[in-house]
Amino acid sequence: MSDLPQHPLIDPSTFDLIVVGTGLPQSILAAAASAAGKTVLHLDPNPYYGGHFATLPLHDLTSFLNSASAPSLPSPPLASYDNQDYVSVDLQTRPLYSDVEISSYAPEVLQEHARKFNIDLAGPRVLFCADKCIDAVLKVGVNQYLEFKSIDASYLWDPNGKLVNVPGSRAAIFKDKSLSLTEKNQLMRFFKLVQQHLDPAEDSENSKISQEDLDTPFLEFLNKLRLPQKMKSIILYAISLANDDQNDHDVGKNRLLTKEGIARLALYHTSIGRFQNAQGALLYPIYGQGELSQAFCRRAAVKGCLYVSSIGSILTSESFKDKFDDLADSAVVVNLLVSVGFCQGQFGTVSFTPMPDGNLNYDDLLDATFELFQKMYPNEELFLETTSAGVHQDDGEES
Repeated sequence: MSDLPQHPLIDPSTFDLIVVGTGLPQSILAAAASAAGKTVLHLDPNPYYGGHFATLPLHDLTSFLNSASAPSLPSPPLASYDNQDYVSVDLQTRPLYSDVEISSYAPEVLQEHARKFNIDLAGPRVLFCADKCIDAVLKVGVNQYLEFKSIDASYLWDPNGKLVNVPGSRAAIFKDKSLSLTEKNQLMRFFKLVQQHLDPAEDSENSKISQEDLDTPFLEFLNKLRLPQKMKSIILYAISLANDDQNDHDVGKNRLLTKEGIARLALYHTSIGRFQNAQGALLYPIYGQGELSQAFCRRAAVKGCLYVSSIGSILTSESFKDKFDDLADSAVVVNLLVSVGFCQGQFGTVSFTPMPDGNLNYDDLLDATFELFQKMYPNEELFLETTSAGVHQDDGEES
């Protein structure tokens, strides 16, 4: 075995779960499995946490884009060694982009301000104070590793090329000088209708939105209420965070249904006031979205998860598959050099986590991750409750 790479051997060499990549889904799985008492090995070929969900400084972005768009090389044949006890398996990276062309129109300006910002690789996302991601952060207790910035105001770019403030509460609606009295009354009536529909104490059918309306596109329901275009844009894109042009009938399944829009409105209003120091409904990790992956990894490490990074293939016993067939959650690993693979699916004992999607929130991604954990460990609870009180704001206080 003289041709083996000179990396230290992993001890212990037997794990219940091996997680490849430190993206947000993988990090949540590692933390959940570790919390459930599983022995977990967490691998990443990169020197940074987060994978496709990382937050990178500008000077690291170009190299990432080049590597993330490079076509995967054909997998080499499995290499065995002199004593036939081990086999090297190369795991291919799934490119994030099909093609990338990098241009810089003001390199001097970018270089001057490069230290003032970072780039979220998974795209712009926001966190509602009461959404699934923040609930998971609090339930797991990773809030102690994170700081958040309250997004105190949000704006909508209107067709006239102006930024329009988004009123998020009744008080904000009445204070908004850009809204006419008629628009304020229309918006208040709409929010009252939504509140009555969601109120479990309301038994009257007249106070509920009909099932027929709930199953129609949200835009059609807003048109039925004769709301002006400005109000519809605020409700659809600034509060409900619809990703696509809702006037485009070719959007198909991406058209927001009324029942989904109502649920998002409820989330928006539930988020306002949840935390003492957060004035609005939205939060943002102060050092970028990549901090979420790091926080879950730190929690996994506290629970005994072993981390190995910056290496590129896997060396295991030739009976790797046979052992998985016999023991669904056990594998013997001797020395590890792993390249991360990203896709979504499940094949026997090998599971693949979801890629970044185009959404402005993590809901679909978290649903897929939670479902995958339950399929892997149907008898285990996804995280036990902790006594975490709130999230840390950048003023140093907990709210």
